[in-house]
Amino acid sequence: MKRLVVVLVLLAPFTLSCSYFFKETLNVKEVVAKKEEMDRFDNPAYRFLASKDLAEKRVQVKNVTIKDVIVSGNIDYEFCVLVSVPYEKGTIDCYIYSRELKTVSLLVKGKTKIDVIGDFGRFFTLLDDAYTKIEIINADITILKEK
Repeated sequence: MKRLVVVLVLLAPFTLSCSYFFKETLNVKEVVAKKEEMDRFDNPAYRFLASKDLAEKRVQVKNVTIKDVIVSGNIDYEFCVLVSVPYEKGTIDCYIYSRELKTVSLLVKGKTKIDVIGDFGRFFTLLDDAYTKIEIINADITILKEK
């Protein structure tokens, strides 16, 4: 009986951490399509469920140039990496939050290209020319090698 308990205790964290690997990954265009679908509905309950569904997904941004690195407005992170992704209705600004301070410190504004994958945080808008803004949290940033 004690062996069974020990085995179950050892397997519990493993199975919980495996859910991280099985999250669905979306690109930025798919996330914005989901936002446009949410905007078509006036029902706040639908919007809440749709954004809750997005919160369970990962967002992938490939081959983008760093727009800026700023001090984070999110209390859980030190810095925020800004990138812009072109879209047919305007640019989409991605606010990327990562705990990889060593990687973030190597980023050069306007020069470094990166790939990012992280959890969807939220949509937000400000009074500027960007179509929408996406918050990506718990991001893994990969610096692309220059050819």
